[in-house]
Amino acid sequence: MQNSIRVRFAPSPTGKLHLGSARTALFNWLFARGQDGTLILRIEDTDPERSKRSLEDSILDDLRWLGLDWDEGPDTCGAHGPYRQRERAETYRVHSQRLLGEGKAYPCYCTLEELEEKKRQAMAAGRTPIYDGTCRRLSEEERRGRELQGLKPAIRFRVPDHEIFFEDLLHGSMRFSPDVIGDFIIVRSDGSAGFNFSVVVDDATMGISHVIRGEDHLTNTARHVLLFEALGYAVPLYLHHSLLLGPDGSKMSKRHGATAVPDYREMGYLPQTLINYLALLSWSPPAEKEVLDKDELLRLFDIGDLSPSPAVFDKAKLDWLNSKHLHMAPLSELVRAAGRFAPEWSDNPHFPLMVESVLDNLVTLSDLPRYLAPFGPAEVPTEQVAHWVRSESGRAVVEKAIDILENRDLGGLEDAKQIIAEIKRDFMEKGLKAREVLMPVRVALTGKDKGPPLPYLLVVLGLEESISRLREL
Repeated sequence: MQNSIRVRFAPSPTGKLHLGSARTALFNWLFARGQDGTLILRIEDTDPERSKRSLEDSILDDLRWLGLDWDEGPDTCGAHGPYRQRERAETYRVHSQRLLGEGKAYPCYCTLEELEEKKRQAMAAGRTPIYDGTCRRLSEEERRGRELQGLKPAIRFRVPDHEIFFEDLLHGSMRFSPDVIGDFIIVRSDGSAGFNFSVVVDDATMGISHVIRGEDHLTNTARHVLLFEALGYAVPLYLHHSLLLGPDGSKMSKRHGATAVPDYREMGYLPQTLINYLALLSWSPPAEKEVLDKDELLRLFDIGDLSPSPAVFDKAKLDWLNSKHLHMAPLSELVRAAGRFAPEWSDNPHFPLMVESVLDNLVTLSDLPRYLAPFGPAEVPTEQVAHWVRSESGRAVVEKAIDILENRDLGGLEDAKQIIAEIKRDFMEKGLKAREVLMPVRVALTGKDKGPPLPYLLVVLGLEESISRLREL
């Protein structure tokens, strides 16, 4: 490990924050914080047609919601800015001119149509569709001729004729033949830097010590190693973690359902659930405990314990974790988060009690309206449940409940629990089962045979409303 740990997360603002990208951000964050290092947030927005500032803002907001912070980035001070690639054009120009001047890159005048035709021919012949080096072999006179035609060249990197080697912290020794890469574009014909080139220049000038990203970048890393060496910069240490796969084993996409962090945020999952679950994909904590808060993750996580095995998304596991975190979270935190999922109830002074009363039923916060419905207007009991209040014993239970409520104070939950306990005791001594005592009261109060515990119903409805509903039956 190098002494100064500097890692980066570099999203492209071309869409929502994908769960796979959030997992990469989490691994970088855990590594940086665990090693007392620095995490840099860099925006890769060199694609002007697809990059949008609104998407950048959304990505940053989702990262903050997950509890992931950064030390340098577009919204913070830092000595290595700017942190948006579109603001770093001059840095890329200087580095590309250096490569041109040293003969490590060359202008390419091939048109898009020509390149597409070359690609078609290569694939038809069963060859890897890499650039055939047409412009690499041009003489100065031929280049001047193309300039006179008004052709604006791209700049291609001259890939050396030797095997490319790097050591991956997860996969071990990686070797690539230059024959599978070919001379690649580092600057487009419009003057904008290509992905591979801008990434290397940024990583080099920002002092990145470790690059932690998905294994779909392995071939890119071969290109990056060549660029680092050509520019005379130290090559960072690389770790390529496994990709996030759907249940069918293919790369996770929309056909598998929701794939982005804001989607799960809207569905009522807690941020601590998502980071807990994403961490468990490719990593197992040393203790046999899977429900972990952020502090526990920081304490236990070791980047060296990552597994190269595929990480398969399991929504059932995510749901299970969320139900556990709902119980672990402080009630005040849950109430703040729950308000927007049950706006019709959020102003009720008893809203915290209401949320607490249905915790055992919730998988996500979006379940709240369904489970809070019994606190609303009473429904007319269906034939399936009406028998609870029509039977002789059921009517007797309801009458007893009215009598007790009319002679008691209902100051809070403990009072309500004592009232329910007294009703149960009186009738269970007469041979009724607990269900035969409690169900008539529930049906009389709500018209339903399922719902929050009766003490919570009494407190939220209040003494007068509870008596009124019991009297109506």
